[in-house]
Amino acid sequence: MVRREVRGPRRLESAPRPGEPNLSAALDALAPRFREAIVAAAEAYERAGVRAVLIGGLASSAYGRPRTTRDIDFLVGDEAWVSHGVVISLRAGIPQEACQVPIDTIPIPDQYRELYERAIDDAIESDVRGVLIARPEWVAVTKLAGGRAHDVAAVADMMRAGVVDIHRLSLLLGDRVSPRDRLRVTLERAWEEAQREE
Repeated sequence: MVRREVRGPRRLESAPRPGEPNLSAALDALAPRFREAIVAAAEAYERAGVRAVLIGGLASSAYGRPRTTRDIDFLVGDEAWVSHGVVISLRAGIPQEACQVPIDTIPIPDQYRELYERAIDDAIESDVRGVLIARPEWVAVTKLAGGRAHDVAAVADMMRAGVVDIHRLSLLLGDRVSPRDRLRVTLERAWEEAQREE
């Protein structure tokens, strides 16, 4: 039998203001190795000279309610990649694993390049020293682009928590995204889910 540690959210002496990340509480709901892994990964990206911003399940947990995750997702700038002819690979020093936690290095997708570049440029310091995190609306954009059921649920949770406003998010997408685009369609699904009682 494998023994697993289960931890609850940490009580903070001063809770973060609405819209500010509470990454510490999200990490406290996971095994201790996740805290070590996220710091180690952030340090590795910095040593490699790569812009790296926390997104994904852990970032949405920092703004909404803690969720389980198996990996840590970082959105990275183009400098994380090198090309050798037609072969593109990660630069040396880019983490793929830290403390037995998979680290996903997420490239900027061409389809939403301008939005993802803004997510990197607009990142803020989290409450875990050295770890940059995307602002809530940018976390929502990346989750909407993923479009899976758990991505939609995470955005709905962030809306319920009051950190993502559908109107503000819609304005952020602006004219770059057509009404039929995946982001708009998924945004409508998240909004409908947020309106339902839990």
